[in-house]
Amino acid sequence: PDPRGRPALRVALAEHMRRSRGVSCAPDAVVVTRGIGNGLDLLAATVLRPGDRVGVEDPGWARARTVLSARGMTPVPCPVDEHGLVVDALPGDLRMVYTTPSHQYPLGGVLPVPRRQALLAWARRTGALVVEDDYDGEFRYDVAPLPALFDLDPEIVVHLGTTAKILTSDVGVGWLVARPDLAAAVARRRIDLADRTAAVSQEAVRLLLERGDLERHVRRMRAEYARRRAVVTEELAGLPLVGDTAGLHLVASLPPGRAEEIAGEALRHGVLLDVLERHHAGPARFTGLVIGYGAVSGRAELRTGCALVRRLVAGA
Repeated sequence: PDPRGRPALRVALAEHMRRSRGVSCAPDAVVVTRGIGNGLDLLAATVLRPGDRVGVEDPGWARARTVLSARGMTPVPCPVDEHGLVVDALPGDLRMVYTTPSHQYPLGGVLPVPRRQALLAWARRTGALVVEDDYDGEFRYDVAPLPALFDLDPEIVVHLGTTAKILTSDVGVGWLVARPDLAAAVARRRIDLADRTAAVSQEAVRLLLERGDLERHVRRMRAEYARRRAVVTEELAGLPLVGDTAGLHLVASLPPGRAEEIAGEALRHGVLLDVLERHHAGPARFTGLVIGYGAVSGRAELRTGCALVRRLVAGA
């Protein structure tokens, strides 16, 4: 099989990204992966060497640090704020930087256009590669979509996407988009690693894309998630909430030590919460609850869970 993925799926993905995210790319720039982690791993194995320093958001997705460390790279925690990656704080000796500009994980910031431009200028100046994880890029509410980093500078940006949020992680299909020579290099390296994406899953996603089913599904779920988000913000009104303009989660900021205590008590009542502290590579700079609303069975259940959170916060 073609290590870049099935040709018809790459054509469909290129069209999907153009329509949904404004990303302009040819099918030859697309490599079908098994998801974000797989795409990041393949890229690291292709362009980096053991010991290379790679910037990762802090707080951020811990699995990115794990993937890079497993390849022998040195993950370098880079600070974020309520708007996303702090470009002015990036070291000048990074070979690559991994970022989630559409909806920073876990704080939920959307990287503003001036910072996107500053990040690309920094990458041009230092020779680093920018890895854009389009986390939650399909789900936006009160904000207009911002241009993808890849579309602003496809020479120095690699765009990663996945069906994990728009369908389910069990599908096991994602994509890596890079300039054609880099995409070809990733495909060649993939052969060496005996890495591949299941053909059955690729065909399923192709059919969903070509028939328009995936686009219709995303439209339906965007409306449903907007209603769920409204439930959360209504039930938790008065709490300091951030990161609610996109994605499937938001953050309730709390004083140090409170979040873990509340999350533990909520779990005893059957409500699963995450905490900001565990997403830091070092000492926690932000503390609070990460409240996801994508996996609940319905809005009534969500309202009940949020009411519990409010009671626990009030009594903490």
